[in-house]
Amino acid sequence: MTPFDRQVRAEIYKLLAGGAATVDAAVIATSRGWDTPEVEVSLSGLAAAHVIALVDQTTRVWMAHPFSGVETAYQAVIGDRSWYANCAWDALAILALLGDGEARASDPSEELVWRVEDGGVTPSGVVHLLVPAKSFWEDIGFT
Repeated sequence: MTPFDRQVRAEIYKLLAGGAATVDAAVIATSRGWDTPEVEVSLSGLAAAHVIALVDQTTRVWMAHPFSGVETAYQAVIGDRSWYANCAWDALAILALLGDGEARASDPSEELVWRVEDGGVTPSGVVHLLVPAKSFWEDIGFT
């Protein structure tokens, strides 16, 4: 990873944590005054290295764990702010990064909520990972 790739990665996290609805090469380039094609190359390299995942055939960030760049059934909520997460585990990770709040998962039959306060979790359900962590990138969208 080049120093520029590290800057691009940091900007992705800054934008997602700040609540950006869409993060792509143009948004990243505009936020820092960079050349869009240079950011596109960096995003491609970051995706190839499994640092981030992009929406198919685009430069839009799909996943920058624990943040999701697209709407999902999982959210981390702190006060009146919320962030999409890729799974329940990632919603809890966002709270670990940003502060106390709720990790929510919308299930067709019920909504699950885990409250995080002072480093402790009050669960309303169980987080079950179907895929071992070592196999996540085999099909990151399913995981």
